Amino acid sequence: MKGSGAKLLAGPEPAEAMVQAEDRQPAGHLVIIGGAEDRTGDRVILRRMLALTGRQDPVVTVIAAASAFPDFVWGRYDRVFEELGVTRRRHVPVGSRDDADNPELAALIEQSHLVLLTGGDQRRLLGLIGGTGLERALDHAYRVSGVCIAGTSAGAAAMSRNMLAGRSISDGLGLLRGALIDQHFSQRRRLDRLAIAVARHPQLIGIGVDEDTALVISRGRKFEVIGSGAVTIVDGRRLGAPVEDVDMEELLQASSIQIHQLPSGVSSAADHYRQKENMLEEEVSALQALAEVLPVLTR
Repeated sequence: MKGSGAKLLAGPEPAEAMVQAEDRQPAGHLVIIGGAEDRTGDRVILRRMLALTGRQDPVVTVIAAASAFPDFVWGRYDRVFEELGVTRRRHVPVGSRDDADNPELAALIEQSHLVLLTGGDQRRLLGLIGGTGLERALDHAYRVSGVCIAGTSAGAAAMSRNMLAGRSISDGLGLLRGALIDQHFSQRRRLDRLAIAVARHPQLIGIGVDEDTALVISRGRKFEVIGSGAVTIVDGRRLGAPVEDVDMEELLQASSIQIHQLPSGVSSAADHYRQKENMLEEEVSALQALAEVLPVLTR
């Protein structure tokens, strides 16, 4: 484990205090990456993650527990972050639920400025850390301590309270509420999969993120899309009730499910809103849709 050599601080607050923190506006940032982020070129997403920490020399922590080969995945990100000038890099090894309940690992999360959840299998990740001290430390770090939490591929899918894995939904990490996250979205043609899941759970907002693309949510109030692709919002709130036997063509024709696409560069910044006259009608609609549901997702 690489680190700065600093003495471990006290672990995170007790679970009761973390529950109280759920009602606060989050103090940190979420970077939800659709996988296959650029690690050799301009590395826009990785550089943005580091910038969000507000530190010249941030402590970057990688959790590769979603992967069946965590040491290999950690080694790859270790090299990339070293190339980006990060000197304080470390891996949190989680091979069992006992590891995930180790207070020393929770303390490492609290001392971080950026935590990255890597790809792999989101069910594997939740099987190891779901309901443990490490999960509670991630939640506290994001909501109270102002840490930037990033997830790529499976790590992104696990960030929401309701986690989409294949065509099933189970408990996720809960960093984002009221949403279902799908990744590799356009590349693997997952619109139908996400829309069917939303039709069956219309209270949830579907978020589909393309590869080398990220949805950045800052302190629960602002958002932006960065990278080379787009973010697709699937909104089924007009359905009113769950639909089990889903006829996608019928739902779309009846506008029961609304689909919005946010291209890279779109943000909730005031100056972007002032430029609406230069945006396509669909982009304006998507921007407004995400702004509308953001308070629900980050509550």
